[in-house]
Amino acid sequence: MSLSAVQSALLGAIQGPLAGWQVAYPNIDFVIPDESEWARVSFVPNPPSVATLGDAGEDMVDGFLQIDLNYPLGVGDSESRAMFETLRQAFPAGTRVADAGQVATIISCGRSQGRLSDNWFVVSVTIGWYALIQR
Repeated sequence: MSLSAVQSALLGAIQGPLAGWQVAYPNIDFVIPDESEWARVSFVPNPPSVATLGDAGEDMVDGFLQIDLNYPLGVGDSESRAMFETLRQAFPAGTRVADAGQVATIISCGRSQGRLSDNWFVVSVTIGWYALIQR
């Protein structure tokens, strides 16, 4: 069980809600499309804290998965609101995602105010999570 498995579990879980989207993942070549929506995904863990003592103890790790939804300018915000609702319904608090036996629990799903960035309308969706990782 590992932090890598937590990342894999979360990235796997967003595949369904983002089906049909072009998605930029960290350190993977990506060409930004000219006229269609796309997403940038960032996995941001915090440093672990000790949950239980001993060589076979567990560390508590939390963090967030940020999904920046990018839309062409001038199309309004109804699509971004709808996509946020899709993500919010897919990740309600208490949802558990797993990979290779490692479980992460969703604790929140929220969004930012829309903003303009590099000629795109961007809404950031932040999915908070925690996991117990065995040492």
